[in-house]
Amino acid sequence: MTYESHLIELPEDAPWNEKPGESVIEQGNIDQIPEVDVTEEDLAQTGEEPTNWLIMGGSYEAQRHTTADVITPENVDQLEAEYRLEVADDPNDFQGSPIVVDGDPPTMYTTVGPDMLYAINARTGELLWTHFYEPLVGASDATPPAERGPAVLGDTVYKSTLDLGVIAINRYTGEEQWYYNGAAAYRGEVADDLMHEELMWERSRGTTSSFPPLIYDGMLMKGSFGGEFGVSGFFDAISLEDGSPQWRVNMTPEHEWVGDSWQHGGATAWASGAIDPDAGSVVIPSANPGPWYGTVRPGYNPYSCGKVAVNAADGEYQWHHQDSPHDWWDYDSPSPPVVFEADVDGETRKFATWPGKTGWVYTVDMETGQLHQRSDEYVQHLNMYSLPPYDDLESAPWIMPDLIGGTNPQPSAYDPETQTLVVKGTNYPIKFSWFEVEYEAGETYIGMDTVRRTEPVNVGEEDPEDTTDVAEEGEQRESGAAPGEEDGENGVEVGEQREGDETPGNETAAIGNETAAVGNETDGDAGDELHEARERDDGDDEDEEAAEEEEAAEDEDAQEEVLPQFDDEPVEEWNQMAGVVAGIDPITGEVKWQNWFSWEAGPPWGGSLTTATGVTFAGGPLGHLHAFDTETGERLAALTVGDHGVDGAPMSWYDPTEGKQYVAIPGGGGNQVEEEGNTIAVFSLEE
Repeated sequence: MTYESHLIELPEDAPWNEKPGESVIEQGNIDQIPEVDVTEEDLAQTGEEPTNWLIMGGSYEAQRHTTADVITPENVDQLEAEYRLEVADDPNDFQGSPIVVDGDPPTMYTTVGPDMLYAINARTGELLWTHFYEPLVGASDATPPAERGPAVLGDTVYKSTLDLGVIAINRYTGEEQWYYNGAAAYRGEVADDLMHEELMWERSRGTTSSFPPLIYDGMLMKGSFGGEFGVSGFFDAISLEDGSPQWRVNMTPEHEWVGDSWQHGGATAWASGAIDPDAGSVVIPSANPGPWYGTVRPGYNPYSCGKVAVNAADGEYQWHHQDSPHDWWDYDSPSPPVVFEADVDGETRKFATWPGKTGWVYTVDMETGQLHQRSDEYVQHLNMYSLPPYDDLESAPWIMPDLIGGTNPQPSAYDPETQTLVVKGTNYPIKFSWFEVEYEAGETYIGMDTVRRTEPVNVGEEDPEDTTDVAEEGEQRESGAAPGEEDGENGVEVGEQREGDETPGNETAAIGNETAAVGNETDGDAGDELHEARERDDGDDEDEEAAEEEEAAEDEDAQEEVLPQFDDEPVEEWNQMAGVVAGIDPITGEVKWQNWFSWEAGPPWGGSLTTATGVTFAGGPLGHLHAFDTETGERLAALTVGDHGVDGAPMSWYDPTEGKQYVAIPGGGGNQVEEEGNTIAVFSLEE
């Protein structure tokens, strides 16, 4: 098998610059935004420059590591809340990470799903302008899709759209400059209208997302969504000057798949990548093949479920690595890769590393893609790679990790000083059973029944012989230790449901530091006026909402018919932990430490951040921003974000005018917990 060019022809007569949807722009006090010329050199240096955060991953290499050094392990519990900004009126999926352009004051740009972009005074939380885009295909109010952040260069901020486009927006005014229509052509075929008919369906959580574009060497790069809708994935590069297409990578290249299976093979690129600026390479995360069962797509199904490196200048193939070749379990590989250097046997080498849904961290040589190390497992493995039976969910084995992970799109952080990759993982059992499905444009193309276990059996029944305890949020346990094997001093009893804003016992001191700062909260008043236009548009959608509610109720009823037969079926091997934050050496594969989250708390979502002083920040499912010691995993502090999950990724900047280091995290979502919200929480510490 040869891995030759996999570029797709770009028809010149496609409507590449025609916008399918509509935009609503509202302005506040935009005069506050200082003129700062953001250059590509600034982007290249942002990982070393503590006063800004210009790329979602913190640098081209996506290490999510700040050189700001005001916050240390000794004083992190003294962080104070600057403000908590509530944005958007409907519950949305807040999985991204803001960017901050330095200046006086610094300006924050952040997105919220679906297709909302905000410019914010980063010191005060005041909304300066909003840009809301209504995609032609629409977005579900019941399960809104995720947004993971914008990109910035010069006077422009860029965001991906849910109808596969990119909007270039004046970052001082919020006004549009150009639009790139990524759905103008598909498989080399020009769309009959503004969007190709096979790329049109309502966007919702779990099936679509919008990830931050990558800017490098005069081009902007972005991926595609729809792995569960039988699409053929692609990855685009477009001109920064006018949005014209430059090259498109076919993520299911015809000559490497059997028969016509490539046409609906999935392998979309819906999460953010990383760049090796020395080699001019971009590493693209790739999604699951379609359908989920593999009988109709023989072979390895390259480049699904892994990472693909291409030359950023022309899109030509360099290497690929598959976490799960010929996948059946939805083990796609959306986690953003991290590029780093390390000394191995006296030689300095460059690597790419990432955690998979499979529950291992993969480290490959950046030049060749050859596997250097697969780590020890950081979540539980059970019946790994067992093939699902046909139309027989009852006899299917329990499998771990489940389809959520391991690690999904949560971006990891890397500390080069301690050589520690900080990852988040989910730890649920699942059953799979497959059935045949026919492709139909705009309909799901999965062919798999599933049932997940997210809580133990017999919850709430008292058993005097049961001494099982459940871990607090972020409790550190020995690797693989089961409940009851360790001191449960800080645990809560099985069936004792903790309120969303309740704080684990040893986090009390940190929360106390926030009390005085609550008065500084921005409760959304500043944003109400800028939300009015969006609310007006929503007023005409009542019939559509009613139809969605009816459909959701039908889906829920259907699920209820399946689930009860498994209510009393225990999974003895499951340690009853929903997920973990773990520190891993990507060169040796050693799991240095794990902090577990109980089934009652839920799994931790969102990304992590490391600092030059050895502190790791990561959000938790009960509304906290946790601080850990990067080397040991010791929990140092927890700060209140809100009364909902924290699905965003933390970032940091130093403001020399104020003499403070700031940490910001978008909290909210609801993908993993019942409570939803849209809170941007910003904390600071003065030097």
